[in-house]
Amino acid sequence: MIPPPPAAPCQAPPPAPGCKAIALVGPANSGKTDLICRLLEWFAGQGLRTAVLKHSHHRQLGDDGKDTGRYRRAGGRLVALAAPGVLQITRSCPEEPRLAAVLAELSPGADLILVEGYKTSDLPKLGLTRPEAAPDAASLPDYPHLVAWVSPRPLPTSLPVFHPRQVEAIGRFIRERLGCG
Repeated sequence: MIPPPPAAPCQAPPPAPGCKAIALVGPANSGKTDLICRLLEWFAGQGLRTAVLKHSHHRQLGDDGKDTGRYRRAGGRLVALAAPGVLQITRSCPEEPRLAAVLAELSPGADLILVEGYKTSDLPKLGLTRPEAAPDAASLPDYPHLVAWVSPRPLPTSLPVFHPRQVEAIGRFIRERLGCG
């Protein structure tokens, strides 16, 4: 019996210097996913190839009871699901992949990577607040490398503050901040 080839490592080299990524961070239900979806549409209209990385603390990916989940639990290191217009690949790792490794995987096919989460990373960040919250300066989280806020209410900060519906303004800010053409 010929042993299967080893699976690709989960710890890839760091992303290329041209990798442009920004994280959108904030509490649950602050609108991160909705804003990312609106930004994806806007960036696509600008001709940018945009990738998305969502960080999760959950090991299950919503494939419980599905064939792909069964394959992973049975020991499949790489499990792919192909359908018309879609290829999804899941790589099993002994530990959480480093952010740099995931960005390195995504960067060759993208001009820009929008990251949901990774609050403590070195990535530049847009901080989102919950719509119902009326934060004061003391209650605003102190995210490292924060470059702007997205809030439906005015905030006591010296950083730029965008309303969640200002998708074009946010998109232009990200392009300028990251140098995306």
